[in-house]
Parts: sequence; structure tokens; C-alpha cells
Amino acid sequence: MKKKVFAVVGVVIVIAVALACFYPRDKKQVNTTPLKQLGQATATVSKDQVIIQLKGIGSGGKAKVYAYGANQYCNDDHIRGISKEVKSTGTLVGDYNCGKSETLTVKRYNTHGYDGLYNKYYVIQKNKLLYGPFYATNIASEKQNIALKQKSIKGLFNENSTNLNYAKDLGANSVTMNLDLGTLLYANTHPADAYSMKVNGKTYYFNKANVDSIDSVVKASSQAGMNVIAVCNAWKNNDMNLFSQSLRYNSPKSTILMGTNTSNDTGRDQYIAMMEFLAHRYSQSAATGLISTYVISNEIDFTHYFYDCDDLNTFMEEYSRALRLSNLAIKKYAADVNVAVPFTHYWAKSAGEMFKECPGASLAPKDMVNWLASYTNARGAYDWAIGPHCYGTVNTKSNLAASDVNYKALTGNYKTSPQITFSNFELWNQYLSQPDLLYKGKQRSVYLTESGASSSKGTTQGLNEQAATLAQVYYKVAQMPFVKSFNYYRLNDHPEEAKNGLACGLLDTKNKKKPAYTVYKYIDTKDSTKYANPYLKYINFNKDGKTEMSVAKGTVKSWKDTMTVYTSSFDWNKQWDLNKIYLKK
Repeated sequence: MKKKVFAVVGVVIVIAVALACFYPRDKKQVNTTPLKQLGQATATVSKDQVIIQLKGIGSGGKAKVYAYGANQYCNDDHIRGISKEVKSTGTLVGDYNCGKSETLTVKRYNTHGYDGLYNKYYVIQKNKLLYGPFYATNIASEKQNIALKQKSIKGLFNENSTNLNYAKDLGANSVTMNLDLGTLLYANTHPADAYSMKVNGKTYYFNKANVDSIDSVVKASSQAGMNVIAVCNAWKNNDMNLFSQSLRYNSPKSTILMGTNTSNDTGRDQYIAMMEFLAHRYSQSAATGLISTYVISNEIDFTHYFYDCDDLNTFMEEYSRALRLSNLAIKKYAADVNVAVPFTHYWAKSAGEMFKECPGASLAPKDMVNWLASYTNARGAYDWAIGPHCYGTVNTKSNLAASDVNYKALTGNYKTSPQITFSNFELWNQYLSQPDLLYKGKQRSVYLTESGASSSKGTTQGLNEQAATLAQVYYKVAQMPFVKSFNYYRLNDHPEEAKNGLACGLLDTKNKKKPAYTVYKYIDTKDSTKYANPYLKYINFNKDGKTEMSVAKGTVKSWKDTMTVYTSSFDWNKQWDLNKIYLKK
């Protein structure tokens, strides 16, 4: 969502955001970090075993290691989300001699066929929590590598089958698609033609029409050599057979999306079933279709898209449980497929603290990512990625940098900048370089699954500024090694959005190509600057709100000169390299 416009979000939702926020100011969110625990514990899942290794936990005597369901909590674990499943003991794994280095091994599947992959584990001594929870992080996946090799980060948001022909013409290497969980799984009765799959010892049935629709996009994209990024949401509906009551939150502000409630056993298992079905189906081959990244929910700092809640710990525990279960289901079938966490362009401040463009509670993305890093590291680190929707402060403006400076919602410091848009996008580099944010020594991946530049009212000036802005932001993000995809939103202008100045399409409402179309087509080729340079003169902004940057002023001579809108620690003189944007062999 963006300020004072018809907003476009990661699931292509169009709503009026001029509505007053029901929360005049979100209460201050403090990033709560998990208590430090002495010792180490890891869980490895092989084909038929769960192997738990323990070292240096406790100082004497014996403790017990218990397996709990993901929605179940021991008495001393107070970060529970909304779960009421609190138990003094779980399923016994074995005894542990405190302070020692020991290994416990149990069967992966219990007598009912439930997969221990989805359990979490606690070490408890005389009703006192010594360590945990921790989840499996070393997983024997059926396949190691299914993602297609991308020659560049250039991609497209794929809204329908027609888009794919344009994606091919543009040379897209990946596509973003919407995937509706709200009509995927039958809770009770099912038609005879439903697809079925046995998960955790129970047979589940899936909506053939929905699956066939997903198939058509995924197969065609994979066969065209494009990676597929699936945005997984449950669109609002009242059919309890297609989306059970157990999966629904009591969240009245959530009028467009429903979230996925895993705080109870039934909701948890149904969610696992959906993610396993997708992960298995779309990990077999390019011929049958592959999904390389699953974005879980939409712009979660606008909490009503998942579960309307103004408490950081409660919301993040609910969301992170679904994220963790998604990752486990996906890794069961493909080791290189990952999950991504979507946010808006807000950062150190929430939407409710600034422009009040949300109908429910909002949280600051910086607090949310910090929480996620702290708790996933403590519970078992894995390769979750980030999917920010950057745009500009206002997404109707064709000269993005100039508009961002005018609205004064950005700085060059990731610790304090209220927002991170494309104007100060390089702040992600320093933020993701922090030790707690690294995964196995490397920066986490960033997927720009929904990124666009508006031509505003469609004047000649607006069209040319859109082309210039697109080149400016693409050249910037292509310099960042952690950016894996830049999937442009959108192909066609939406008539209702365009009336309000939100015209991000590469084609107008009559399917006529805008200048931005040609710029984007060649943006990652050796002819990149040939097609982009004519639009350089349309870039103008005041660097740091002071120095005028433009061709006319003589302060802009190349695209490198347009990179710094706000001065930061990122050194563009050292980092700039046009070779980074070109197609890789």
C-alpha cells in the first residue's frame, strides 16, 4: 500500500487508502529477543529418522527431551501467539545427561504416519525449561536443485496467461504469480474429481479447478525457462468447506485476505497439507512446472492482511509459525526452494505512525525483521528471504526520486529511515550485512516480487519520466548481489488505478507500448544504455534535499550520478559496474 492513492499490493489488491486508520497511532513496539540459553541443540531429519544432537545444556542431573507440535508450547515458553495449547510435557524423545554431548535418535514417522519433521523440541528438567524450542534445520530433501538458472534479475508480475507472451518478448527470467490458498483444500466433502494426497497419515483433497489454473501458469513459465515466485494468500471467502473455520483468524479488519491460522491442531495440519501438496507438485520437473520461491502472505506490516494485531510478539509468533511450517514442507521436497517475507516500503516507522493508510494495526518492518532474525536463529536458522515492495513514498509519481525527497520520509541511515524505497534501496546492503541477519555467512536473498514506476497521468512528460525512473531503479538494484529477482509490476495499466494516477503498466489501457516497455526490454542487454540514455535528462531531484541533480544543471552525466538520492555508507564509486546488469552467460 502506498500513500493517498488506489493502492497496489503484492496480491494485486485495489482499495481506497484514504480511509482513516482505526489505529490513530500504533503502540510502541519493542523488539523482544529470546532469552539466551546455554548449550547447543540441533535436529537433523533423514529419510526415516530424527537425530537430535545436544551439547552443554544444563549443569547436572538428567533432563528429558520432548517433541511438541508447532502450535504447542511448554509452560516456560511464553511467546505463544494466540495458541492455547500449553503442555508440561510433549512426546518423549529420550533422556539427556545435562552438560554432556549426546545424540538421541527416534523414528521420523510415528505410528499414525505423522512426520517428525514438523515437530519442535524442548529440553526440560523437573518442569523447568533448559533449552528450546528448536526445529529441524538439516533436512534430507527429495531433490537438491530445481530452480532454473537466471541470466539476469529481470522479471514480470504475471497476472494472466496473456502476460507470458509479453514476458518472453521482454526477456523475463522469472515471473510472480498469485496463488490462492482460500480455495485450494476441501475441509469436509469433496467432488469426485478432486486431487488427493496423503500427508501426515491423513488423505487430503484439493480443488481441481484451482490446481489446474495454477498448473497452467507454472508449467508454461517453467517450460519458457522462467523461475516462478508464488505469492501464497487465502483470499476472503465464506465457504467453510474450501477454507475451514480452523484455518481462519477472528480478525474483522481482514476483509480481503484471511491469513492462515496454525495455532490449533486442525489448522496446523491443514496448512501443512496445502504446502506439502504445492511443494511436491511443483518440484518435479520443468515439464510439469516448478516453483522456486513461495512468498507467504502479503505486506505483513499491514497486519490485517494476515491477522490484525498490534502486538509484535503475538503477531510475529503467529506469522513465523506459518513461515517455518512452509519452509519445512518445501524443504522436504526441494533443498534450494525458499520462502520469502513480504513488506511494504515502510521501515523504522509503521504506516500507523506516518500516513495512516491502513484499516487495521500496522507494525514497523524493521522491528519485524529483527524479531524474525533473533527468533529463527535461536530456534534453528534457515534461509528465509525478504520481499519488500519498495516503489516510492507515493506510487503515483513518475519522477520517483524527486517525489521521495519532497515527502521527507527517508534518510540515508537504515537504523532511522522511516521508509526504504528505491531512492535509498542501498540501505538494505548494510542492514543485511549485520552478523545476526546473515545466513551461513551470506546476506539473505531479496526478491522484488512487485516493483513498478508510474507514468502518472500519461502525459508525454510522465511517460518519459516513467522510462527514466525504471532505468534508474533497475540499474540500482542490479548492483546489489542479494537481489535475486526484479519482477516488474505491471504489464498493463489497470483502468481504475490509472484514473487516479497509478499507471505502472508497460502498456497503457489500450495495450499500446509505453517508452518504458522498450527500456525494460533491453535493460539487461549490451544495448541497455543505448535505449535508456535518451531518458536520462528526465531524472532530476535534490540530493539529500539540497543539491540539484539533473542533466540540465550539469550534475548528472551518467546513470551512476543518479544513484545517490540520500548519502549513506554505500560507496557508489566503488560499487558501480554496468557489467552487473548484463545478461550472464
